[in-house]
Amino acid sequence: MKPLLLTYDVEEFDWRLGGGRPLPAKRQIEVTADGLRALLPLHEKHRVPATFFVTGAFATSEPELVAALADAGHEVGVHGLAHADDYANLEPAVAIERLRRARDIVEDASGRQAVGMRTPRLRSCLAFVVRDAGFAYDASPHPTWIPGRYFGLHHRRRPWRKGGIIKVPISVLPGFRLPVSWLLFQFAGPRLGLLGARLALVGAPYLHLYFHPWEAVSLRPFGALPPFSYRTGGFFLDGLDRLLGWSEGRLEATTVRDFLESFSTS
Repeated sequence: MKPLLLTYDVEEFDWRLGGGRPLPAKRQIEVTADGLRALLPLHEKHRVPATFFVTGAFATSEPELVAALADAGHEVGVHGLAHADDYANLEPAVAIERLRRARDIVEDASGRQAVGMRTPRLRSCLAFVVRDAGFAYDASPHPTWIPGRYFGLHHRRRPWRKGGIIKVPISVLPGFRLPVSWLLFQFAGPRLGLLGARLALVGAPYLHLYFHPWEAVSLRPFGALPPFSYRTGGFFLDGLDRLLGWSEGRLEATTVRDFLESFSTS
């Protein structure tokens, strides 16, 4: 069976909502924390380990919840010091310092070593920056193209080594390279999302999907407009339940860290 790498970006819910303003900082954390508490029972039900990339800001506010992730057998990685960080445009020395601070905060909260990272909004980060910040892998590459958001058509659909680290790309459809993670599941629903997941396995060594805990909270009361408020809250949890159930017997669920221990990039 091919591996299932299910990953989550545990971040401040810093969207600009009605009126063009984000929620207050404390509420941004609360939305994600509420979503995390809602989705974790599904992982326990299906016995599916996952990898959670956590911002330093979230770990500072919710250290007990981060510790609970590690205690439940999930991998805890780093998602930057703050979700507003742009590691593609920060000076390397600044980026390294902020990522090191984030790693220290997340490790203190989880009680485990953080060997992997993912940048906020999947923006690029120089390999030596990731390495010098103390990480072994970067799960940011997204081999797709969406104007104004993702520019990753040059990426491979399998892990590769670069600058002393391992790049672990997110799954996309073969050929057209359409994304199959949260965007497809949210906009098209779980049925087409599962179809996309099946197709993404073709010619790839794994299925690597990513979601956000805030999707497990209904976003309509916060003023999030369609289509981004579609299929959040209970709709998301039902879709996640279907995804986890579908994977049983078809894929071998594991964390990114454990997968890389046995995977060759040669």
